[in-house]
Amino acid sequence: MGDEMRVTDPLAACDRLTVVLVRALPLSGKGRWASDDAIHAPVLAYAIAQLRMRVRPAFQPDWIVTDPVHITLFGGTNTGKSTVVNVLVGRPAAGMGVRARCSQHPEAYRSSTLGDRWLMGNPTRFQGYRRYHDEHPPRQSDEELQRDGYRRALALLDIDRLPGVPLAPLAAPTAIVWDAPDFSTEQSTSYLGTILDLLALADLVVMTVTDECYADDRGTSLLKMVGDSGVTTLIVANKLPENRTLLEDVGRTLGSAGGSQAPVLRLPEIPGVSTLDRLEQLLRRDEAGVLREAVQREAALGPALKQRSLMGSIDFLERHLDEFLGPLSHEVNASARWQATVAQLTRESILEPYQRDYLEGIRYGELNRTLLHLMELLQVPLIGPILDLTGRVVRIPLRLAGRGIRSLLGHRTDVPKPAPEQEILQDVIPHWLAAIKAEAQVLARSESSDEWTAIVMELESDRFRTELMGPFDRAFEAYRERMERLVRRRAEDLYETLSENPKKLATMRGANLMASATSVALVIKTAGLDWSDAVLGPVVAGVWQNLLEWGLGRYLETLRSELKAVQLQAMRQLVEVHLEQPVRNLFPGAVSAGDLDAARADFASIKAEATRIAGGSRP
Repeated sequence: MGDEMRVTDPLAACDRLTVVLVRALPLSGKGRWASDDAIHAPVLAYAIAQLRMRVRPAFQPDWIVTDPVHITLFGGTNTGKSTVVNVLVGRPAAGMGVRARCSQHPEAYRSSTLGDRWLMGNPTRFQGYRRYHDEHPPRQSDEELQRDGYRRALALLDIDRLPGVPLAPLAAPTAIVWDAPDFSTEQSTSYLGTILDLLALADLVVMTVTDECYADDRGTSLLKMVGDSGVTTLIVANKLPENRTLLEDVGRTLGSAGGSQAPVLRLPEIPGVSTLDRLEQLLRRDEAGVLREAVQREAALGPALKQRSLMGSIDFLERHLDEFLGPLSHEVNASARWQATVAQLTRESILEPYQRDYLEGIRYGELNRTLLHLMELLQVPLIGPILDLTGRVVRIPLRLAGRGIRSLLGHRTDVPKPAPEQEILQDVIPHWLAAIKAEAQVLARSESSDEWTAIVMELESDRFRTELMGPFDRAFEAYRERMERLVRRRAEDLYETLSENPKKLATMRGANLMASATSVALVIKTAGLDWSDAVLGPVVAGVWQNLLEWGLGRYLETLRSELKAVQLQAMRQLVEVHLEQPVRNLFPGAVSAGDLDAARADFASIKAEATRIAGGSRP
């Protein structure tokens, strides 16, 4: 069912693909994925904007009917975008001034008959923008932009409610005309994302240039990117003097960049006392009429234009998909190598030494402790407990004497000696961390990546090691408690097996009594040594021998093997969760290999649905 939903829900596919591409965005400017050009087109950010502004809305019911044609005016500072807006809407609607960044926010000029369903019914369109109705959003000063950042906002302006008398009808009554912020100043980089949103939304892009800026690399790269996505483009050379050679050069420079076959449209510079006077004169010129007719002709295509723009976006995404996913694929491979390296070093530096030196070594004590607990269960009523208590009483003064001797010899008496198992772990973990850090240092030098340098610093920090070992030590204590409970359960199982033969049980109880007496003597001879694994062997030797003589050797070997297997698995899980995984997480990767496969499947679903909506047409 999950796979079927992934294929048949194009809206969810768009959302998932958008998330993946957003994760690729910070990686696309790093390492070999960064462009060597001083100025390059933000192709990935534009593709993400297309998914949000054009492709996903196209999958809403009745999109082709409810979504009007969108015309976006964009250009550099003082190229006359607002003038062209006013020519198209037939009145002085947009501010016409020489101040840089006069338009900082998107402003939509449209007839009230178009409504707002195209916006309200599409949650990914202009998500996070504050919306102003029939008023212009407040401008931000350069100081505010630097201090507070760009505040995203847009204006929805009903052309019939604007002040002033219309000088001409709307050039395209069924279209929305968008006035975009400029792109050519240093401050405009803070709202480049807004410009890309408007370009991604557009079914027709009108770029304004002047004779001073038409060869600007930034504008040319943006125009080429828009043209590559299949959007129809028109070039308006504004305030251009009568110079045929200059006009032809503008056409050669920008016409090919935008993929437009249409000639460059020229608007002359009009002298005048007021904005209204200049606009009236301009609207009477033939050049303004040619511009209005060209826009009207494109907008009149309506659904056909929108379907062509949709398929242009799909083709654009398809051509660049490998490029977009490349940084993520590279990181997935790097993350996989890191995960494999950490896993290998964990196995070689911790788990294998632990198995060799403890589980298979002479210091392994879990089976001996199992037999010790069996001895407790085998105690002869009254006599056994008394003798056991006697052993504890005898040990007390001997322990005190032993501590005094160790103190005179300069040995610390306040720190208990760790169990053999813990000693081995305390020895191997620092070597493991050192090996991990060495691998990260090699990667930092070979990859020339800030991430690996940061990982090396993290591995060297006392904070990280404290945060790593604290939870591990607590988990180790819980692990030891689980092992002790397991040992007691195995002793009880062995006792139940012996209980099936009362004679053997009685004999074992006698042997246990002698072992308890032997333990008292052993304690005396060893000057009060604790019941460590080193002294448990001789204590339980008699019990072990009796069990062997009664044919329980295979049972004991099976018990030993089971204890070791359970213990190894528990230790493996303990190390993986509390040591290996935190180190792996130092380089988690933005996505998984499965996410990349899913992204390609999602795009296939998106393409199929877009093709269906567009009636199989191609741009």
